Amino acid sequence: MSACASSCPRFFAAAVRLFARVSSEIKARTVAALPGLAIAVFSAAALADRTESLTSGDGDAGHCQSFQNTRPLCFFSNPEDLALVPGDTALIVSEYGDHYGTQPGALVFYDYEKQQRRVAYDIFDTSRPAQYWGESACTQPPGKLFSPHGIDLSQRTDGRWQLLVVQHGGRESVEFFELTGTGDDLKLMWRGCALAPEKASLNSVASGHDDEFFTTKMVSTDVSWQGEQIDPQRPTGLVYRWSKHSGFEPVPGSEGVMPNGIAASSDRSTIYVVYSGENLLKKIDAKSGTVLAATTVRAADNVKWSADGKSLVAASFVGSASTADFTRCGSSDIGICPIPFAVVELDPGSLSQTKLFENPDAPMGAGTVGLKVGSTLFIGTFSGNRILQVDLSQAQE
Repeated sequence: MSACASSCPRFFAAAVRLFARVSSEIKARTVAALPGLAIAVFSAAALADRTESLTSGDGDAGHCQSFQNTRPLCFFSNPEDLALVPGDTALIVSEYGDHYGTQPGALVFYDYEKQQRRVAYDIFDTSRPAQYWGESACTQPPGKLFSPHGIDLSQRTDGRWQLLVVQHGGRESVEFFELTGTGDDLKLMWRGCALAPEKASLNSVASGHDDEFFTTKMVSTDVSWQGEQIDPQRPTGLVYRWSKHSGFEPVPGSEGVMPNGIAASSDRSTIYVVYSGENLLKKIDAKSGTVLAATTVRAADNVKWSADGKSLVAASFVGSASTADFTRCGSSDIGICPIPFAVVELDPGSLSQTKLFENPDAPMGAGTVGLKVGSTLFIGTFSGNRILQVDLSQAQE
């Protein structure tokens, strides 16, 4: 039995109690607080350290057959966040462990042409880099409790590729990795970390300039999951800007209810931040904190740039979910978490949005991230054994 199998149901029940308070106090936020809490307490075991070449028919939990324009890829463990390797046919997948560092997760590569999954980072590797990209005090790899959450891949000014990873295992931190190679030779090398501020529970991350990033603090680690200490009308977190020179500093005016997903513009002057507890996605000046635009996205989670860099894509929970649904999503062997979701595409200037995907009958639920690569949409989840691959060129029936 996984750690979550015994502990998660009571946390989900607490989340539902809080949801009831939020619903009665702020009608416009009907499901906003619940998804963030559910993600924060979910736990499941990562898959074994091996390379797999599978078809969509494999996978034991839940049906794994194609449906309409969707195809489930059933050989992952809680693929909560995704990143595309530019110029390659590979995704980097963050397989979520848990938010308390008690259950490890994994970073894996997935070649979507070969349909191969392989572990990208060996948690037992204790080798040290010749050059550190993080803070000087962090010289030890994260270790065997490594539990990745939000990720972001970017290119440094010297041409090298950097993967930033929020992680909760053994320490609350943002880890630095260098991505090298191509195809079957892709590798991740650990290059340091930045230890989170005291009591900060981080969620997502977006790269800034070299030696800089932005990360969301969703809540404080000492928050009561019984719901009594959370006022749905008061901020629970904020956005931090980290630099090697100054460490963690709050972005002015970024406070809000459950800050979640984050993305940065190519010039790093603007950040796009999801506030799950407010049903909002905000476009913010990264320096002054001025809100440049905002739009309603119900219970959104991660926000990502499309592969062509022309639009933003956000996954969100829609409809309602029962206590039984969230309890079921705490099972370590679940195939499909039955929480309805949608994926929307946003214009980065105006934040006008169009729906990319919503199908309650699709063979996956609880979508937390959408990654648009041409006419293909990859959707990950915080709970389940699959990524959903959607062919956007085919009309949904």
